[in-house]
Amino acid sequence: MSAAITSILLGAAAKVGAPIIKNVLEKHVGGFAGTLAGTVVDQVAERLGVEPEAIPAASEEELNDAVSDIEVQMPELIAVYQQGLAGQFALLQAEQAEGFWPSAWRWGWMYLLAFFWICALLIFPIARAFGSTLETMDIATLMTLTGWFIGLYMGGHTVKELGRQAVDAVKTWRRIR
Repeated sequence: MSAAITSILLGAAAKVGAPIIKNVLEKHVGGFAGTLAGTVVDQVAERLGVEPEAIPAASEEELNDAVSDIEVQMPELIAVYQQGLAGQFALLQAEQAEGFWPSAWRWGWMYLLAFFWICALLIFPIARAFGSTLETMDIATLMTLTGWFIGLYMGGHTVKELGRQAVDAVKTWRRIR
């Protein structure tokens, strides 16, 4: 859906003369989450009063008006995005200045969790197939540990986004049934 939204917004940006939005969206590749292009899409959707997925259903006139309005706001959006990047870079520099051990818990937990998941989903089932009596790991406990790590390391926004995606998946599942 992101390619369709991008092409629709690029067409509207070209039509109404919105070079900043056009430039941002043309350089965008991949998912929208956390990018300046994602911010543009979210702002246009908010201006239209719809979810981003519903942008293609908007009338051409409404879409052009929304893109024009957001084009005017783009310098502010770029400044906010730039401040976020500057904050991330400052955090990276501060962590590097602390040395190795203060940040070792992050990569340590990442590799430990990866090892646990590989054991739970690959090594232990294969070992059991060959007659081993290894105790399996409880997947619910492993999910809880992983969720805690994601919450601590990646911040609450990541957990919130995962929750939103889970809710969207359930809504989609219910619509299909």
